[in-house]
Amino acid sequence: MREVLKPKTPMDWLDKAIQTISPSWGLKRMQARAASNVMAQFNRKARRTFEANYRGAEKNRLRADWLPGGGSADTDLLSDLPTLRHRSRDLNRNSAHAAAITQTVCVNVIGSGMKPQSRVDRETLGIDESDARIFERQAEREWKRFVPFADSGNRMDFWEIQALIQRQILENGEVLVLPIRIKDEPWRPYNLALEIIEADRLATPPSGTSNANIRDGVELGERGQPVAYWIRKQHPGDTGFRVKKSQDFIRYPARNPLSGKQNIFHLYHVKRAGQSRGEPFFAPVMTAFKDLADYIEATEVAARVAACFAGFITKEQPFEDVNINADATNALGQREQELEPGMLERLAPGESITFANPQRVDSAFEPFVLAMLRSIGAALGLPLELVLKDFSRTNYSSARAALLEARRFFKYYQQWMASRLCQPVWEMVVEEAWLRGRIPSVNILGDERAAWMQARWIAPGWGWVDPKKEIEASMMAVDGNLSTLADENAAQGRDWEDTIDQRAREQQKIKDAGLVMDAPEPSQAVPEPEEEETNEEVRV
Repeated sequence: MREVLKPKTPMDWLDKAIQTISPSWGLKRMQARAASNVMAQFNRKARRTFEANYRGAEKNRLRADWLPGGGSADTDLLSDLPTLRHRSRDLNRNSAHAAAITQTVCVNVIGSGMKPQSRVDRETLGIDESDARIFERQAEREWKRFVPFADSGNRMDFWEIQALIQRQILENGEVLVLPIRIKDEPWRPYNLALEIIEADRLATPPSGTSNANIRDGVELGERGQPVAYWIRKQHPGDTGFRVKKSQDFIRYPARNPLSGKQNIFHLYHVKRAGQSRGEPFFAPVMTAFKDLADYIEATEVAARVAACFAGFITKEQPFEDVNINADATNALGQREQELEPGMLERLAPGESITFANPQRVDSAFEPFVLAMLRSIGAALGLPLELVLKDFSRTNYSSARAALLEARRFFKYYQQWMASRLCQPVWEMVVEEAWLRGRIPSVNILGDERAAWMQARWIAPGWGWVDPKKEIEASMMAVDGNLSTLADENAAQGRDWEDTIDQRAREQQKIKDAGLVMDAPEPSQAVPEPEEEETNEEVRV
């Protein structure tokens, strides 16, 4: 007996009925269903093929407006760079928080200036300690003579130049330093001087716009290395003062073709391979700063408007002209009413007064501002405590952790400044001093030049969070051979040799005066077993 298959779905019932009425209709129906199933399977496979393996790369309706560019470092940056620079300067001029962040970074990175300690490589040179010490002391002495005259414009010393360069890098993302030789000012101890050039003056000249190797004023070689810089004679924004010269350019070769020494320093932080210009420090958070400033301004305006209305007068019959005490009017016909403490005012018949109770800033204001500043600080690498300059919300451990984290950020900038600016300038000064015969007659221009030029740069020191504990920890580290006097003095921005010499003079003075100084008893306190982050010297 043949088995009868019963339809399972309504569509199967329909197919069975069509086959009963007309077998040919049923066949066509089955073919159509088979084709539909094949197309559905193909569409499912196609969707799986074109779907992103990473959800961050999905192109669905929720991410349809996320269309980032895919250009090179220069393609993405150079077209937007002028606007970024202008907005960054505006933030530093008009945003209290942005200006505070810039000032905090400059003060902690540069402070009173990074100072050199000459440390020649005695082993490489094959000289004894006394000869090395003579050279080191004389090199440091000549450096001090150069510092007050470092600026070609006769406005700043070298420490102020460091601070200006740090600020320029934060605001504009880059700065150019041009070492020049000034020979028409005989009162200068050295011909070497530094000219600071703002980033706006670095641009492509009209004659080079068709040259693909000139990227916004930076002329590149075959390997992408800078071979020359095109600099305007005058700032393009110096309107009203010899504007025509802003279109005149000078081409400065990047290096001396024989010695390979830099003719110009283009200082900026490279974030992408092939990046020819620098990106302003506030570039990732500009919109956040602007939104925060607009929100604060709107809140302030709302509070001021609300406070302007002291009271409101209500009339039961507003169309009557009866008014016992008519308000005075000014020349514009505007009503004026004076209020003073203790006054009594008679109202017209049918008038009543209601005093306003202006609402102050809502409770969501402070949490919103703190959340915005916290995200801005995280993007810039700074803790909220330093962004606000407010440690009242934290305890000792939290404040110390925030300071240690910030110091890692500052030390990175110090190391960068020492290697990119300070050390090259130091070598130029020592070389000119040797050529002038002010340094012992040794050959510092040969293959051993690098050994003679070695120095370490002492950055400004940071104060102790808990002086007693941290001093005891330093003493124990020196006694336990975990640190040195040089390291501990450098952490406070001092030269250990100057400290020892000064202490020796003080001890001798005390002895000559017949005074007896009792040594303090050692403290029994044991410092907490916490890792101490110190501001050590920067070695180059």
